[in-house]
Amino acid sequence: MNERSSVLLLICLVMPVFFSFTAPDWKEAVKKENGLIEEQRQDVKIFVNQQGNLEIISRVNETTLHFNDKSKMYSEQSIGFSETFTEVADIQAYTYSLSDKGKYKKITVDNFIVSDSRSDGIFYDDHKKVSFVFPSVKAGSKTVLSYTKKYKEPRLWGYFLFSSYFPVANSTFTVTTTDDVALKYVLYGIDSSKVQFSKEKKGPNVVYSWKAEQLSKITFGRGSEGILNAAPHLIIYVDSYQFNGQKQNILGDVTDLHDWYQNFLNDIEEDSVEKLEGMVNSIVEGKSTELEKVEAIYHWVQQNIKYIAIEDGLGGFRPRSANTVFNRRYGDCKDMSYLLHNMLNIADIPSNIAWIGTKSIPYTHREVPTPMADNHMICTYINGDQYYFLDATDQHNTLGMPTTHIQGREALVHKGTSNFELIDVPVVPPEQNQKIDSVFLSIDEKHLKGNGKVIYSGYNRIPLTNNLENMNERDKKEFLNAILNKGNNKFMLSNVMTKYVNEKDLELEIDYTFSIDDYIFSTTDEIFVNAHLVKELEKGIIDIQTTKKDIHYPYKSISSNVVSIEIPENFVISYLPESIAYEGSDFSFSINYTKDQGRVIMSQNIVINTIKLSTTQFDAWNLMIKGLFTAYKESIVFKKI
Repeated sequence: MNERSSVLLLICLVMPVFFSFTAPDWKEAVKKENGLIEEQRQDVKIFVNQQGNLEIISRVNETTLHFNDKSKMYSEQSIGFSETFTEVADIQAYTYSLSDKGKYKKITVDNFIVSDSRSDGIFYDDHKKVSFVFPSVKAGSKTVLSYTKKYKEPRLWGYFLFSSYFPVANSTFTVTTTDDVALKYVLYGIDSSKVQFSKEKKGPNVVYSWKAEQLSKITFGRGSEGILNAAPHLIIYVDSYQFNGQKQNILGDVTDLHDWYQNFLNDIEEDSVEKLEGMVNSIVEGKSTELEKVEAIYHWVQQNIKYIAIEDGLGGFRPRSANTVFNRRYGDCKDMSYLLHNMLNIADIPSNIAWIGTKSIPYTHREVPTPMADNHMICTYINGDQYYFLDATDQHNTLGMPTTHIQGREALVHKGTSNFELIDVPVVPPEQNQKIDSVFLSIDEKHLKGNGKVIYSGYNRIPLTNNLENMNERDKKEFLNAILNKGNNKFMLSNVMTKYVNEKDLELEIDYTFSIDDYIFSTTDEIFVNAHLVKELEKGIIDIQTTKKDIHYPYKSISSNVVSIEIPENFVISYLPESIAYEGSDFSFSINYTKDQGRVIMSQNIVINTIKLSTTQFDAWNLMIKGLFTAYKESIVFKKI
């Protein structure tokens, strides 16, 4: 499974309502926006039909008030759906256009166009969209949309976003069902005290209702991991239901989810695998240990199978046969993982496939035992006490390191029929993801001349090698100049040499020489040199007033800068800045100055030992950044003898 747009996310919609503002601060904030969703509402009915199957039908409604002509950009709308799993019907859309006399005129949309919908990163899927344009949208007008959506697969229902692309005055989600249907639900990204929940009996039915008011628009701030991490929403799913006195499990727990998933593995038919067996034998030939064979097969799949996201109905869940993927030489994450699993099996090496959610999903299988917890598939292998998480979609990743986007996530590992294990993918420690930049400088009047070596390891290495492998010489030179730039805009890179770009198991090394004009400040008998040629985290202050969400990092890391400055002839050191440090468990820095054999050495180390900076840590983080700012202002002073 790739990141399915069927799971990410339809902004739910609703009917016109007049309301009054009660929160002055929210009212003032809304005035700055281009529009307001007066009410959005989704009403769901769930019942068991005569054949004993669940039917889920949702009616979606939305009314939007447009404050100015800028909101015209939202006049083009679409309704997304999966041809295999959902049906959309009874679409009603119209504009209440405000006349000069202050009266509303209803203008109905009569042109709806059905077309393929391409999700980001998806080469092919079965997603469709119904597109239309609200007519005569201008300041003061209202747009109204309503439609019905039927879900053919109950496991792929349901969630509800309380907020939207405009602020929302009223947001309501209801489910009407019977005592025969057991539901489970959980709120994310919103204080439950701000949501009015009710459950009441109405004749033979049970009505669940969630209501929230005065919601800010969805925003994606610094370090955001996607809409599910940023927006308040409800996850709701069917636990089980009764039919003819028999309990039918749907998604009561992880066992139910795994049982459903394994159905997609049971009927994969393999053609002749003679060529595949021959390839595996040639790959592992000469490899003496099992781990060496695993590494060789893993690297072969990474380099020879092109990752292309493909989601076509059940193909979004069912891997294609290993032989098919091998012959085609392309596939999505499911295909690559299933091929890898089968190639290891041919080599008599046990492995398992696993379903997993990337960091864009904020919950685990234990919390939400539904397909909402997953958008990816990998292969797992155990050697001794160590678990290896093999994700061949990243061709630059090395054995022993999970890809960045599954660090800290929970994998649902398929062990066989009705047999699974939940395993937490480790977060790679910062020591494995380092950048060490060492520079040797000499002073030539007002100019600096230097040579340096920078080493990138772990995740720090991957994006650089990916760029360097795919660039022509001119672009490569510009790229290297950008990442090595120091001092000021007069930095000149004269010579550069890269090493081990294509050897993924080795650290990337870049040797370079450079000069920087007009960087040094000098008087008749003094020279001032700021050794901080690179001011990392210079824009690191967090605006606590505007940043209300946790900040996510792709990986833990260590960045080291060592600057060695030759003491000019006939000069001595008259001022050396004091060493400074900030020590924290999740982030820290240290800056040290030393003298050694005619040189001054500044060593700076910044450690990010977390992949999520919580809002409660913002004050401590800003304190660290202010300490860095203070240090960056300090210069070494050389005085003429």
